[in-house]
Amino acid sequence: MDRRLMEKQTLMISVYSSIKDAMGEINEMTLFTEATYRRDAKKAYLMYNESEVSGMEGTKTLLTLESDRVSIRRYSENSSLLKIELGKWNENIYNTPYGTFLIKTNGEHITWDDKDLLRIDLLYSLEVEGEGSVPSEVTIKIEQKRG
Repeated sequence: MDRRLMEKQTLMISVYSSIKDAMGEINEMTLFTEATYRRDAKKAYLMYNESEVSGMEGTKTLLTLESDRVSIRRYSENSSLLKIELGKWNENIYNTPYGTFLIKTNGEHITWDDKDLLRIDLLYSLEVEGEGSVPSEVTIKIEQKRG
């Protein structure tokens, strides 16, 4: 195995997220932060700190890619895990300062490219318990920040 795949790299990244709710309203956010990136033979990992921009200051976010599945784990006072898999609904328990919710996710598009620069594109539907059955769309784009 290529030794470079196993080494942890420090990158500057931009994290763009867009959430379209059931009413069609869109909430967008961009975060610029330092991240650590590592890939082994079967998985890729990206970890970064959230900020006040995201409303989750003090939270670490870890994205893990495994085949056609991405996990988003948040480490904080209210840790959570979202599993996003292409074409499959997953039930997730999501802890927030406002309570614990059952959230369903369904992956619609997953691209994780790290050949030249790191670029991650996720599009998934999201249903929150008690919010009705109309899914929201969430788009997350992560790119290595240039120069």
